[in-house]
Amino acid sequence: TKGGAFDVPGELARKWLKLPLNANGRPNSDVLRPWRNGMDMTRRSRDMWIIDFGWEMSEREASLYEAPFQYVKEYVLPERSKNRRDAYRERWWRHVEPRPGMWNALKGKDRVIVTPEVSRHRVFTWLSTQVVPDHKLQVIARDDDTTLGILLSKWHLMWSLGVGSWHGVGNDPRYTISSSFETFPFPTGLT
Repeated sequence: TKGGAFDVPGELARKWLKLPLNANGRPNSDVLRPWRNGMDMTRRSRDMWIIDFGWEMSEREASLYEAPFQYVKEYVLPERSKNRRDAYRERWWRHVEPRPGMWNALKGKDRVIVTPEVSRHRVFTWLSTQVVPDHKLQVIARDDDTTLGILLSKWHLMWSLGVGSWHGVGNDPRYTISSSFETFPFPTGLT
């Protein structure tokens, strides 16, 4: 979960990617990655990128990535400095919920399966692990075609509609990993 204006248009991100190495000798590509949300997955991508200093980088280390850090300082710090949560206010250059467990589960994979948490139509698709998923995209850390095929089946669709909840004015189905995915009776060997 971002917790601020860490997202930037692709045009600006590509401009920063072309800049010379930073004072630390590192490129901005260390902290800039494409970013996708549910709308990007169900419609045409908006070409958004995200600044991500990770969950362990200190403010001093982050400041060495000059252009992205200056942007976060200008657009995130003013809002986060008012936050009532100490951790969010004190570590304003980091995302509020970085999910290290998810990132560890994605290690060694080139792609994972994602689906929007809330969507009128349930869709599953591949997402490159080079892309940062929005917190409203449900990420399934599997990279095999068999799992994707099962998730796209009418059996899983009916299951997810039966055990899931409903959200919003349109009463759209909500897919959550704990109720819709983890409880599904996958064939033996795929649990």
